[in-house]
Amino acid sequence: MKRKTKIAFLVILIMSLGYVALAQNKVSLSIHQDARLGLLGDDKGNDAGTLNILARFKMQGKQQKGYGYLVVFPEFEYADIGGNYRRYSANVGYTFNELIVDNFEASLFGGWGFIDRYGKSFFSGSFEAELGYKITDRFKVSLLAQLVDRKDLKWMYGNTEVRFSGFIGIEYNLK
Repeated sequence: MKRKTKIAFLVILIMSLGYVALAQNKVSLSIHQDARLGLLGDDKGNDAGTLNILARFKMQGKQQKGYGYLVVFPEFEYADIGGNYRRYSANVGYTFNELIVDNFEASLFGGWGFIDRYGKSFFSGSFEAELGYKITDRFKVSLLAQLVDRKDLKWMYGNTEVRFSGFIGIEYNLK
C-alpha cells in the first residue's frame, strides 16, 4: 500500500474514532504480549522472549442497562519476526460486564485494517475475544484470543491462513 493511502486511511480512522469518542464514557490504554512467543517461542525459528505486542486506545460507550457497553479502538500490533510484522486496524465490539462473577468482563471484537511486512501491505480482518478482571476501577488484567486473516502469508508461501494468537496484558483507564 502506498504511503499516501496509508496516511489517508489513518486520518479517516482517527477522525471517525474521534467522532465516536464524543459519546464515550471511558478512555483506556492497553498493551498485551503474545504469550506463546513471550514464553516458549514457536516452530518458525522465533525464540522465547520474542516481542509481539498489541497496543490499543479504547473508547468505551455508556453503560447499558444490565448488559455492558460498546467499544471502539484503533489497534497496533508489532512482532519482532522476519520482515518486522506490523498490523494496524480499526475495531468495534461489545463488552459484557454484568456477569455472574463480580469484576469480570467478557468482550467480542471485530476489526479491519492492514498488515505491513517486508515492505509490502496487505488488507486484513480480525476477530478477538477478551476476558478481563478489574483489579480497580482504573486497572484491569486480561487474556485475549485473536484470529487474524494473514494475507502476508499468501504472498510468502502461496496460501492465506487465519492464525490464532493468545495474549496476556494490562489495561489502564485514563478517564
